[in-house]
Formats: sequence, C-alpha cells, structure tokens
Amino acid sequence: MAESMLNYDEAQLLDVLKAMPPDARLACATAAATRMVPACERFATLYATPGQGRARQIAAAMWHCIEGNDPNPPNWRAALNEVLGMIPGEDVEGGMVALLAEDALACLAYALRCLLTDDLQQAAWALGREYDATDQAAIAMLGIKPKNAKQEAKILSHPLVPRALGRQYHDMILVQQGDVAELQKQAYANPAFTEQELRAFSSVK
Repeated sequence: MAESMLNYDEAQLLDVLKAMPPDARLACATAAATRMVPACERFATLYATPGQGRARQIAAAMWHCIEGNDPNPPNWRAALNEVLGMIPGEDVEGGMVALLAEDALACLAYALRCLLTDDLQQAAWALGREYDATDQAAIAMLGIKPKNAKQEAKILSHPLVPRALGRQYHDMILVQQGDVAELQKQAYANPAFTEQELRAFSSVK
C-alpha cells in the first residue's frame, strides 16, 4: 500500500478503501475534509461570504458521529445541502483562493455523502479533491502547465503533493490501528495548507 498511496491512482485508492470497514472509510474522508477546512475559511474571511465557520462546525459534528458520542446528531442531508450551497460559483472572483475553497467544500460534501450512503466512491472522491487541490496549488506556485512528462514530474515533486499523499497514507495506517482519536488530532493539527501558503495563494489569480 505504501508505494500506491504515494502516487495518486483512484483505482488503487478504491481497492484500499474497499478493504476497510465503513467507519474507517468515513474517518479517512473526514480527515481529508478537516484538513481542507482552513482553505474555505480563508476564502470566507477575504470575501465575507455567508456561513463563516459552518464548514468547521460540520466537520466537528462528523467526528462526533464517528466517535459515536453525539446524542443529538444533526440532519446530515440538511448539512450536505448547506455545504453545497456554500461552494463558490463560476462567476465568483477570488482566483486561487476561490478554487481551493471549492475543492474544500466539495471534499466536505463527498465526506458527508460517504456518511449518508456508505459509498466508498464518495470517500475516494473526498480524498481526490484534497489531492486535486494540492496539485492545482503546486501548478500555480510553479507557474507551469503540465504539457509533458517532465513538467508533470516537476509538479508531482513539489512539496505540496507528496505531503498530501503522505498524510492520506498515514491516515490509513492510523485507522488500521484503530486510532481514530489520533487521526482526528493530526487532521486538525496538519491542514492541507499552512496560513503562510494560503496568504501566498491570495495573490494568485
């Protein structure tokens, strides 16, 4: 699993997720969504969008659900609709920050669908949106477009990309060990993008 998870391949990812119990798949999807939350919060802060803080609240509620200690769970379908309504439209300005917010909220939506349906494809798409976000951020930071194998290799070697894949791989190790509490702790402690990186993306159109 180590080699496959350090190179993004959706088919291999689906095989790995298929071998997991449903709660483990959900935990991995929720970890990816949690790491992406600061990206949509950055967009919300810069552009004063409605629902500031809601993505973080919904992610926290999902962790409570995974832990099984939420006596009053929210209406998950309503939460999903709320998240979908927060995704920036194509006409919204914001450049790279808006694109990352879209990825972040889509990631959270897929995680919610995983919770609602136990569909492993939804979990894979959640992890995929985190990867897509880091891939697009690396392209923006490098200022190149992948037109050949050499450029693609340069993008894949940018620190953002192996960092994201490494974290997803480590997530799977933690759920295999049954340590969901540590997974949650690390997801909050290690966002997909640092504050410094998000500030840098603010100038990328």
